[in-house]
Formats: sequence, C-alpha cells, structure tokens
Amino acid sequence: MNVEISLSTEDIIKATSGVLINGDMGISFKGISTDTRIIKPGYLFFALKGERFDGHEFYKEAIEKGAKGVVISRFPKGFKLEEIPKTISIILVKDTLKALGDLASFWRDKLNSVFVAITGSCGKTTTKELSYNIISKFFRTSKNYANYNNLIGVPLTLLSIKEDTEVGILELGTNQKGEIERLSQIVKPHISVITSIYPAHLEGLSSVEGVLEEKISLFKNTHKDGTLIYNFDQEILRKKVEDFSQDKLSFGFSENADLSLKNLVFSENKIKGEITFKNNSYFLEIENVGKHNLLNLLAGLCVAISLKLDLKEIVPLIGKEIPLYKRFKIFEKKIFLIIDDTYNANPGSVKAALEFLKEISKDYKKKIVILGDMRELGEKSEKFHKEIGSFVAKVADFAIFTGEMAKSYEEGFKREIPNKNCDIFNSVEEFLEKFPFKKFKEEKEKTIILVKGSRALRMERVVEKLHEELN
Repeated sequence: MNVEISLSTEDIIKATSGVLINGDMGISFKGISTDTRIIKPGYLFFALKGERFDGHEFYKEAIEKGAKGVVISRFPKGFKLEEIPKTISIILVKDTLKALGDLASFWRDKLNSVFVAITGSCGKTTTKELSYNIISKFFRTSKNYANYNNLIGVPLTLLSIKEDTEVGILELGTNQKGEIERLSQIVKPHISVITSIYPAHLEGLSSVEGVLEEKISLFKNTHKDGTLIYNFDQEILRKKVEDFSQDKLSFGFSENADLSLKNLVFSENKIKGEITFKNNSYFLEIENVGKHNLLNLLAGLCVAISLKLDLKEIVPLIGKEIPLYKRFKIFEKKIFLIIDDTYNANPGSVKAALEFLKEISKDYKKKIVILGDMRELGEKSEKFHKEIGSFVAKVADFAIFTGEMAKSYEEGFKREIPNKNCDIFNSVEEFLEKFPFKKFKEEKEKTIILVKGSRALRMERVVEKLHEELN
C-alpha cells in the first residue's frame, strides 16, 4: 500500500527512535510505501517481514524506483552502505513493523481529530461502514480502506488521514493475543465499540474468555474521558464493562440497553420498528438487512450520540440519504433466491446468517444451506461445527456441508433430526466437481439458497457456479 504524506527523515527518527546510517535529517519524503511493486518516486520504503515475503530483500528495487529512504531492521544480504547515494536516508530500527506503528502514533498525535475504534467477533466491518455513513453526513470523516484492520493496515490508514479530518473511524481486527492492545495504543481512541464476543480465531486466542480479554483491551486504552460502546445483550461483555470508569453507552434488543428496538416487524423486503433512547422513540423503516445488522446499526447510532448528534435528525435519513451497508449479497434467479454470505464464517456469524434465512424465507417453500468450514476455532472446532450442524437442521430443508469439518456438521445435523437429508464433501473442489447442480433446475417450488464459509475456502466459487447453472 502507498500513503501520500509529507514527512522528513527527522520526523521518522523522532517517531521510531531509529538510527540514521545514511543520508541526512533534512531529506524529506512524499509518502510511505510497503510494496515496491507500486512505490512512487520520493517515497519512504518500510521493509516489512511477512509470512511469504521479506521487504528487506527488495530494498534495491525500492531505491531503483526512486525511493528517497528505506527503513530496515537488519542489513540485507549484499547490502553495501558505500554503494548507496548520500541523498537517500537509510534508517535502522529494532523492528520495522513496530516502527510503522510508532510512526502512525506520532502522526495521530498531530491530528486534531476524534478517533473511533471498533472491534468485535462479528459485525465490526458493517458497524464501521454504517458509522462512517452516518458520521460523514455531519463531519469530515475518514475510515479504513477495505479490511485494512491489522498491524499493517491500521497504521497505514492512520498515516493516510489528512490534517483537516474531524473524525477518524477505524476497525481493529485480531487473530492473535496482544494485537488489539497494540492497535488501540497506536490509535488512542476517544470512542470505542465492541460489537460482540463469540468463538473466533481460537487458535490464537484459546477460548471465548481469551477473545473477551483480547477485545476488552480496546477499552483499557480508550481515553479516560472517552465513551465505551458495547453490546448489552451479551452478559459476558456487560459484566466486564462494569470495571471501567469511562462513560458507557449500550445497545441491544434488550429493553434495558441504552439504545434499543421495539415493535419490530420483518417482511421479505422491509424492517419496521422503533429505536428507543432516553424515553424517546424514533420510527425506523428500512430494507431487510437482517436482524443481526440492526445491532450494527444501533452501535453506529451510539457513535453518533457520543459525537453529540441528534437521533431525531439522523433516523429518518437511514436507508435514504444515509446508505445502509451489508456484507451479504442477494440474487434472484427465476424461482431461486441466492444469499451470498461468503466473506467469512465463525459460530456467531453463521447463526446470524441462518436467522436471516429464517426471516426472509416465508414466501419460499424450500430452504437450502451450503456451508463450508469455520476456520481458526482451535481444539473446540469439532464441538462448534456439531452445534452449527444442529442449528442448520432446525432451519434448512436440505444442507450441503463441505470441507475438512463436513462430517462434524453432518453429525450435529443428524443428531438434531435423524431422518433429514444432507450431503457432505471433503472440499469445495470436490463439491463443485461432483454435485449434480442440474438437479436444482428440477425444483418446481420457490427455493432460497444460503452460501457461507470461511474465507480460506473461497466459497464465492459456489455462488459463481449457482449463477452459471441456474441461468
């Protein structure tokens, strides 16, 4: 990624506690880059080390393409200081990834902006997008690009924020212990949101309690005069929040939440209801984006309240001048309705998708679920897949399970309703090759198909196949 920003070598040294081994303090940069394939002349190159690459190996390429400086944490093979022009700054740091975060923190402190940080097991991207759609209507606002929510993406996002920005909304993601702690120390948010706590990334975080401890570190690093926004419906989170002294604002379906909903009516195309806050009610009518996304909307509205915005002014605009956001896509193919929810999967998000399937399937005679593995669930993976398999049996008329955990899905499915049919495949590739998709064309009744699975399985290929076969 490239970030356009004006910084000097002196700024980099000051921010990163690095050592200048070539060049001089007056050399300035037009931007920051972590990728020599797209680096621009005049930029500073950070040599980051990843799982499949090491930026140190590309320092020469960066210089050949016009880089005015390079940040390294070791001397690469063949590195000769005497061969590097004195017009190029070479900065040595202990850890280039940490240095990137330190530089982002340095820049963040220069900005006179209010920062909002959002994390959670499910719904953080949707909450970020909804919050941005609301807040940008009233303030000059920045946000993460795409899913730049990790130890590289968040610092680069911060460095891309312009000095006239009034509100910065940043999604923080994690799959290992300590990542949210580090990210929240870099962002130093004034307003923090935890959307939900579910089993996710358990290979790195061990347990649901581990997930909670990781996410709650965001609140620990929120400004002492800031606001903590949380999902009231989750007892595990509700109890933990009591330990903090900052102002608190909760959302949920429970009437005891600060921001709640009542009189909800769902149809295939619409949701109607009332948003309640401090004994006031605000009528809401929007497209059916799923009950779970209503929680994300409430979280975004809590951000708006924290910024002193008026719900009376905002709520009538939702779905009109303030766009909605949803991760899934819906397609109609003759008598079929396809729900493409292939972005990712963990137990919380799969249950939410199945609940949405129930909500919108009243006019459909048959419900089919095509479900891939939920990855990164650690030693409890089999247990969670069986639980979801049981849940699928309650919702779907027919299910197809694919991936390494297909048998666990099937076991839960059969345990719930022994006489109900499902198919299993060891991989998505096997499913795409062997399943008789032409059978779908024999359907005479209106049918709804949900496709979901972890990103690593690339379940979008199933959706592409359905498009092809159902034409």
